[in-house]
Parts: sequence; C-alpha cells; structure tokens
Amino acid sequence: DEAETPNVFPVLKPDGQVMLQDIRSKFPLPGTYHFRFKLRWGPDPLQVAWMDVTNEAAQVPLFDGKVVAKVTRISWESKAGALNGVPKAAAPKPPDVLSFDSPGLGPAPAPPAPAPAAPYPAPKDDFDMLFS
Repeated sequence: DEAETPNVFPVLKPDGQVMLQDIRSKFPLPGTYHFRFKLRWGPDPLQVAWMDVTNEAAQVPLFDGKVVAKVTRISWESKAGALNGVPKAAAPKPPDVLSFDSPGLGPAPAPPAPAPAAPYPAPKDDFDMLFS
C-alpha cells in the first residue's frame, strides 16, 4: 500500500455506527485477521493512537469521519476452518512418536564412536607462523 492509493472497501451503515463484525464481514481477503484502528487522542489534533478492537459487537473508532485500520493476518484460514469458503480437508493423524507400546522395539543402538582427531603439528618459530 501507498498513502496515495490505499486499499479501501465500503461498509455502509444507516446509523453510521460501524462494528468490528461489520468490518470482518466485508473484509475482502480470506483468513483470520487482527484489527487496529486509528483515532484522535487528546485535544491536540496531531495526537493519534491505534486501538486494538477484539469484541465483535464493539463500535470501531472513526478518524476524520472514516475507519482507518492496520490489519495483521493471523492465519490464511478463517475461524470456521475454511480458506476462501472451501472447507479444509481433514489432515491425517501424525504418528505417535512417544509411544512405548510398540512390540519388538528395544533401546536404540549407541552411536558409533567418533574417530580420534589427528594431532596438531608442532608450531614452528618462523615468519609464516605470524600470519597463520
């Protein structure tokens, strides 16, 4: 987004009281989102704040007569578990890696011993030793 061309979508309410549930229902992208709304703070018109709104029935604040929001995607999936209205397929259950009931399994074999390290060559007192 750029300030000259912001992303916008209409949320028309006859009484002018826009609720978070209205924003969510008209939001044009699939997924689950967190909404933060801009508002004036204090008597100075230059002081602004961002308010997190999480209650679906709460009225969102207006900034210069408009709803201005910062939106953060939490998940591509909606709360109902769908992506673009298509239900998510059931994922296969992962194997239980902490099961101790498997027959025929004993303790894991010990890892092989590491090979002995080669000894370092003895340092030489020469000019090359200063730069190595």
